[in-house]
Amino acid sequence: MKKIIQILLITFSSCCCYSQTDNRDSIKHLLLNDKEDTNRVQHLADLSFEYFESNPDTSMALAFEALTLANQIGYEKGKAISLNRVSNVYNVQSNSVKALEALLQALKINEKINNLDGKQKNLNNIGIAYTDQEEYRVALDYLFKAKLLAEQNNNNRSISTACQNIGRVYDSLKVYDSARLFAQQSYDIAYKINYHRIIGSSLLLLGHIHFRTGQNNSALEFYRLSIPYSKEVKNDLKLSQAFFEMATLFQKINHTDSSLLYAKQSLLYARGKGFTQVVRDAARFLSYYYRKINADSAFFYQDISRAANDSLFNKQKQWQFQSLSFDEKIRQQELAAEELKNREERTHDLQDAIIVIGLISFVVFFLLISRSIIVNEKFIKFFGIIGLLAVFEFINLFIHPFLSRVTHDSHFFMLVVLIAIGALLVPLHHKLEKWITKVMVEKNKKIRLNAAKKMIEQLNDDIN
Repeated sequence: MKKIIQILLITFSSCCCYSQTDNRDSIKHLLLNDKEDTNRVQHLADLSFEYFESNPDTSMALAFEALTLANQIGYEKGKAISLNRVSNVYNVQSNSVKALEALLQALKINEKINNLDGKQKNLNNIGIAYTDQEEYRVALDYLFKAKLLAEQNNNNRSISTACQNIGRVYDSLKVYDSARLFAQQSYDIAYKINYHRIIGSSLLLLGHIHFRTGQNNSALEFYRLSIPYSKEVKNDLKLSQAFFEMATLFQKINHTDSSLLYAKQSLLYARGKGFTQVVRDAARFLSYYYRKINADSAFFYQDISRAANDSLFNKQKQWQFQSLSFDEKIRQQELAAEELKNREERTHDLQDAIIVIGLISFVVFFLLISRSIIVNEKFIKFFGIIGLLAVFEFINLFIHPFLSRVTHDSHFFMLVVLIAIGALLVPLHHKLEKWITKVMVEKNKKIRLNAAKKMIEQLNDDIN
């Protein structure tokens, strides 16, 4: 174990020699220079991911902006990515029901467009949602599927993430050998590709596993190693959790000063970022600590803990309201997108109807002015029926939006209006057909008469 810790310390010192670029600034720069809406959707979603563990409200706003734009331009892959980011925020807020709902929508889209990378991320996050609901066996099923897809795509980031989440589930099941195995795999892969976010999370998980199995010294080293990585990637949630874990460990080994220090650090970070559950646990811990030595401090932290607990309950109501509001916004976007699609289809249908009417009119006009083509009545009736249908369809497409509003989509009243229009068109059609037929017949007679005169003249010339 000492060798492992020494290797980790060497690893940490070598990692710290290289500073990681600030992803947030680089993504914001890309956003300012985006010329295509699809790129903007992707970058908004990426920026949302950067914030979801430090500022959930900002993350949700960015995810929703990405989703709105993706709906407007009909970018299916962008919709799925945005919904996945929405689920990230819901997971941090412990709203696993809404997280699962968003993920299932995203998974449906990714399966439709055959986006394997997106599908893998959805499966991974679905596993997290089931973990939060303590449905551990179902969670493992999804997480192993996610890991398999990540391996097929040679996506080491996703493999390390899936391994870490599998380790979390086994830790919750108290199967510590498997938990340690997957947490170590997660760390090894993340270190190999320099993925600092998962390095920090994996070290924190390894510390928790060692603490659970009574290996306090090793656990403490893992906790300490995780902190710089969490700070570097601004993962304030993991940072506050690490401080709280360390406070609990120091309390267990009777290092009261250190226990007090890290509990206050945990509370400080959690209150600053609004991680209410960590605030409640850290304040409760401090309240118990001060009960025997300082009643005022004990009551002070007890009030904080109680307020956090009440706030957690109120936040659940607030999240429910936000969830309903978010769902309604999504529904309105879908309706707007559907209306836009229908309008475009109606425009195309109108154009097609105009083309058909134009072709028929051109053919009839050509036949009317032609001095050599003889047309029978059946041909005229055939074209007349096609023309009547095209005109009726054109009128139907043209007045449909107005008719829908006036009749409130009542099929009965819409049918009555269309029958009335048909009743007006049919007599006009018959009159027009009769007139065209008369003109055609007269024209045919002239053609035949001229042909007969020419034949007679030819015969006279032959006789002469």
